[in-house]
Amino acid sequence: MARRGLASDANAEVAYIDTSETVIELPGGNVRLTPELSFVGGFEDLTEATRRPIYRTLNAAGREIPGAVLPHPLGKEDAVKMYSTMARLQTMDTMFYDAQRQGRFSFYLTSQGEEATAVAAAAALEPEDEVFAQASTSSIDFFFRAFN
Repeated sequence: MARRGLASDANAEVAYIDTSETVIELPGGNVRLTPELSFVGGFEDLTEATRRPIYRTLNAAGREIPGAVLPHPLGKEDAVKMYSTMARLQTMDTMFYDAQRQGRFSFYLTSQGEEATAVAAAAALEPEDEVFAQASTSSIDFFFRAFN
């Protein structure tokens, strides 16, 4: 097990993160992690032995996994744009949710915990692609494409 120590100052207690994990424990059972992206289809009974692995390119410490396959690597400009969109979305969600709680409008569904999924989907679109947004994804296309 590779261990990486993290501490904010010299006197702090060091917390270790396992950076070599190959399995993640989920409520439904353990699932293998893989640095290789593959698409499979079909219906079958998935047991723990046949369960699809989870694709990832970063370890628990946020470092690249050696040999991880990146089919569409991002440039720095795109990565910064995506990150800033996620940050702005969190700010907008806070403002709109608070306004909804104050009764200024009937309902608002936040994107909390789903920011990266929605922003990545918007980033994959071409400018001429149409979007039929709903609920928490409606602001993503607005932020990511129209005002950047």
